[in-house]
Amino acid sequence: MTKLLFVSLLAAVSSANVLASSAKVDNPDQLLGIWAMTPLNNGIANVVEFKGDGKSNLHPFNCAEPGEQEVEVSDYRLSEDGQTIHITSPYQSFDLQVLAFNAKTMELGMEIEGLKLNFSYVKGDKIEPLCALYR
Repeated sequence: MTKLLFVSLLAAVSSANVLASSAKVDNPDQLLGIWAMTPLNNGIANVVEFKGDGKSNLHPFNCAEPGEQEVEVSDYRLSEDGQTIHITSPYQSFDLQVLAFNAKTMELGMEIEGLKLNFSYVKGDKIEPLCALYR
């Protein structure tokens, strides 16, 4: 129960920090590390690891339907203005807009077929989904 309360408070504080931060990544090194996505309504709560060699590992998680998933390795590149992360994999390429960013949280957005999607992330120290936040 205490852990759930802590995670809930962390999410509330993280949401406030996202709103108060800048909408760009000032230094590419700030992006490095493990970022856990707050769960979407369908239970998806992926974790992405940005590495210093320009590679990213996406660890897919679904809180509604837990199961073993294969890690997706992609290349990433931060735009010069720090406002866009370009992702390239053998299967697809897409851009993520930096909507908010600070040392502990970030919000990214993209548009798919006219639908705007926003993804909120919390920086972590291990590959673990935030399923405790899933309703």
